[in-house]
Amino acid sequence: MMKSVFTKAWFWLAPFLFIATTVVAAPIQLRSLTIPAEYRDANIQSLGQDSTLFLVEWNRVVTEGEKAELEKTGARILDFIPESTFLVRAQNPAALEQLDFVARVLSYRAPMKAEPGLAKAQFERVAPWVVVELAADSSPDSLRPFALGNIIRFGKLAYLAQIENARLSEVAALDSVLWVERYEAPRLLELSAKDLGISVLADPPAAPPTLTGYESGTKAISAELAYGVGFSGAGQIIGYADTGLDQGNMNSLIADFRGQVKSGHAIALGGMSWGDPHSHGTHVAGSISGSGASSGGAIRGTAWGAKLVAEGMWSDIMNNIFPPGVDVIFRTAYDQGARIHSNSWGRDTQGGYDAMARQVDTYLYDKPDFLAVFAAGNSGADMNKDGVIDEKSVGSPATAKNVMSVGASKNLLLTGGIQKPLKELRDGATKWGVEPLASSFLSEDLKGMAGFSSRGPTADGRIKPDLVAPGTNIVSARSSHPKAGEGWGVFDSSYLYMGGTSMATPVLSGALGVQREFLQRKLGRDTMSAALLKAYAVVSAEDLFPGQFGIRPQGQEQPTVRPNNHEGWGRITLSGLADTATILELQDNATGVATGEEFRLTWTITDAGSRPLRVALAYTDAPPAASSQVALVNDLDLEITTPSGAKLYPNGKTAPDNRNNLESIDVATQEVGNYQLVVRGRNVPQGRAGKQAFALVVVR
Repeated sequence: MMKSVFTKAWFWLAPFLFIATTVVAAPIQLRSLTIPAEYRDANIQSLGQDSTLFLVEWNRVVTEGEKAELEKTGARILDFIPESTFLVRAQNPAALEQLDFVARVLSYRAPMKAEPGLAKAQFERVAPWVVVELAADSSPDSLRPFALGNIIRFGKLAYLAQIENARLSEVAALDSVLWVERYEAPRLLELSAKDLGISVLADPPAAPPTLTGYESGTKAISAELAYGVGFSGAGQIIGYADTGLDQGNMNSLIADFRGQVKSGHAIALGGMSWGDPHSHGTHVAGSISGSGASSGGAIRGTAWGAKLVAEGMWSDIMNNIFPPGVDVIFRTAYDQGARIHSNSWGRDTQGGYDAMARQVDTYLYDKPDFLAVFAAGNSGADMNKDGVIDEKSVGSPATAKNVMSVGASKNLLLTGGIQKPLKELRDGATKWGVEPLASSFLSEDLKGMAGFSSRGPTADGRIKPDLVAPGTNIVSARSSHPKAGEGWGVFDSSYLYMGGTSMATPVLSGALGVQREFLQRKLGRDTMSAALLKAYAVVSAEDLFPGQFGIRPQGQEQPTVRPNNHEGWGRITLSGLADTATILELQDNATGVATGEEFRLTWTITDAGSRPLRVALAYTDAPPAASSQVALVNDLDLEITTPSGAKLYPNGKTAPDNRNNLESIDVATQEVGNYQLVVRGRNVPQGRAGKQAFALVVVR
């Protein structure tokens, strides 16, 4: 039996702040270049003639008082570049250098504002589309002399424009412009049968397949345990943006969606219908909250008690999705009451954090009760031939820090769909040709990861994906649109097989809906932060270590226990909803901590028991400047002191984590006695009222 006693305290850490003030100028890490610590502009007095944009680097952690003191000089703070530099507009930069907390002031010039490789566009014949981010005090009118056509809103202070390649450097030099990068349209993260070199039949099989219960992927995450105690996502509204839903008509939806859809919206640029001429969107929708009416409830979405907001992004002109700006996608669902949003699309950035990821983080920071879920991508491959999937292949916007990024674990389905060893799939010998990958199949072992699932970390070293869910040979709803395809094969007249992180994402999004219903009942209120939902999902997830191949001298499928850059924090599970006594604390702290403040929690264990102690800290962080290489802005640190005095740090580290806004500590072997937990505001330069809100979950 455990006795838990919680006490909470807030105070300034004078010793901590004193240590922090010893920080001096450090390299400023931009996406385009790194500015060495020793670099100084030759003559700050002469700067500001052609530009009023400056980088102002602090020589210590940031306080709200110092920011106010800077603004008293007439400067305006525009953005932040982790971990100690503000991007400001100033008419008198020399005055900034006189402030005792300023390490240096540098002019923010065109080469710092353009992504690496953008200059290559100057040699192309076709004028590229670019994303241009503007300062908050600027107007898109400044771009009109350079744009070849319409300027399209892309997100908060961000715009799409087609600009002559020879004039890109002029645009970057504009005093209104903070960042310019090449625009590449996101695409479905579909792993088609054609991509895998498989031809599928359009007709249903002659005999109905024998049901095993694993078809939808829900059995693999113990969803039936949640259903058994009355949780199905009831009262939840989940949005998704994809190729659409069925024929886009509320009056003629296929059986699995009758009564399940709150609203449908055509949001593609130039789109006229929210119908699904592809199959992808309908399959996704079925995995979220399809009722299973066509299968007698046997094949249904994870949150079959929830309602859907369907957003169709299919463009017949593009023959792919053609999404509008991030704020349009999310606002459409948010205004309909959705607080979870599933997205099985993106682009391959090899871990890069781009303008799309920043815009996603910006929206989520502005709406902290809204959680966007994104597929990690299908770029996983073993190109170095060591029998383990290589890292650094996760795509954007799954690289965003405030989202839930989803990788694909294996479902358990031994017949139907695609049943070939990886080495026999298209390019399989190249991507997965070394054992034990070569002879493995797509869905033969629940402890396994899909070989195609993209791995982290991000380019700045953050852990991704966050979680995984079954994403191979998933059976879900089939669109009745006359143009719809057959996915990985026809299950029957109502369902298709499909696979990819595209399929894992809606399974997990539905699971989040079920968990959100549970948390609402547990807390006794309808509202909660996305961070709390994220922390609970992580702390209750199932670690897949070491993976299906076991411990291997040359390296196993999961390199370490959770978290790692293959499974993240593990496979989502709903088993905990049937055992609520394990929850010791659900802390949704909307006030948060400032730089140098601490939140403390203590509890006493009288019987160590057999179950591990798990703690997760999550928070929705402010977006970084678009030009920043490092994404984390506000840095909170989690630390636990055991009864014997040992210090435990998160994410498998032996020191505080200064990269992730999702941190966890697992204590496998507990001690009897008092545990002390601290959430520390190491550096909160962009908090609301100087503080960073957070969520904390403790389970046993």
